[in-house]
Amino acid sequence: MRKKKFPIIDDLAGNATIKINPQVKDLHPVVEQLIIMISHLNFINFIRISPEDIQASSELTQGRVKIPISEQNHPTASGVHLIIHKDFNDIQFYEINSAVKGHGGKMVDAIMKALPENWRATVVMDWSQGFWEKMTEKYSNLELL
Repeated sequence: MRKKKFPIIDDLAGNATIKINPQVKDLHPVVEQLIIMISHLNFINFIRISPEDIQASSELTQGRVKIPISEQNHPTASGVHLIIHKDFNDIQFYEINSAVKGHGGKMVDAIMKALPENWRATVVMDWSQGFWEKMTEKYSNLELL
């Protein structure tokens, strides 16, 4: 069986290596925009797209299955893990890590710029010690739960 091509991935100007799970049949327009914006961040090297997730990072995990690293407090990786709720026009910041000062804000900025006006972003757990409060002041469609 031939692997389905996603022209948007071929046309990206970013330097990130993008892997798409075979279960992904179509890319939602918002997911396409998210991928474009995230891939243009110069420190993002890897993006993994699953049916309901986007994971992006400067580094990959070790082992057989390579996953972009976004775990909190990782000493060297800057990355983000988003959960996409297409039916509810919502994305959730599941994990985010910034090993370099400023990378977290750049990731959030790129993601929020990719969202249409009728979409919102949520943060369920906040252990950031003030980062997400600053981001909610900057973006009206970002909500802390």
